[in-house]
Amino acid sequence: MHAVKQDWGTMHVSHRAGNGTTLVFINSLGTDLRMWDKVCALLPEDWSTLRMDKRGHGLSDNALADTHGGYGIPDLAGDVLAAMDDAGVHSSILVGCSIGGLIAQHVALMAPDRVEGLVLSNTASTLGAAEGWLARIDAVRANGMAAMADSILPRWFGPKMLADPNVALWRTLLSRTDQEGYIATCAAIAGTDITDRLPEITQPALVLGGKHDMATPPEVVEMLAQNLPRADLVVFEDSGHLPAIEVPEAFSEALVKFVERISG
Repeated sequence: MHAVKQDWGTMHVSHRAGNGTTLVFINSLGTDLRMWDKVCALLPEDWSTLRMDKRGHGLSDNALADTHGGYGIPDLAGDVLAAMDDAGVHSSILVGCSIGGLIAQHVALMAPDRVEGLVLSNTASTLGAAEGWLARIDAVRANGMAAMADSILPRWFGPKMLADPNVALWRTLLSRTDQEGYIATCAAIAGTDITDRLPEITQPALVLGGKHDMATPPEVVEMLAQNLPRADLVVFEDSGHLPAIEVPEAFSEALVKFVERISG
């Protein structure tokens, strides 16, 4: 656990230093940095990992606690760069899931010299229609996070994970997510579409999807891979939207192969 002070509050960061490759992990909506625990445990011991909780998630402050202003995906990308600065990481391979992948794409556009490659899990250049996100915001405001969890979990996980008793832990994590932080992050997603800028992201990329993903179905991640100049595609047969949680062994295997290939 490590606190990084930002102008909006305190960001929770976890940094494991090593002598090898550095990976920066960026979480999905409604999760915290623990979503990467099993993947990180399977990585080579000399690799460095940097993880952080987004604003309003996990142990990070809610950026809207003292103001009524919002923030966008570029602001969240700036938080990633701030965490890298604090850890003394100049450049790295970014690993992002869902909104984390969208944030990673923004970092690559904002500071391309700091991105050696991208692992983009279950994400896209725009994550659905704005109307859907605005409807979710209204539902969260009306019903609260706990009431929304049962409808969100089937969008997160495939059948195997939904039948696993451990799914209850992820439901609890989602239910306890700061409501205003969740809403502000949904609003940031709703206003984002960088499809026309994908040709500018020239770093090697690995795009990952899940056969049972209801949030970013396989055809969506396939489109992302096709539109990036240097992307490979892997779709996991037994996962939904969060393969780092559902199939960490397969996820880490694909990740390590990609890193070793682009690192020579």
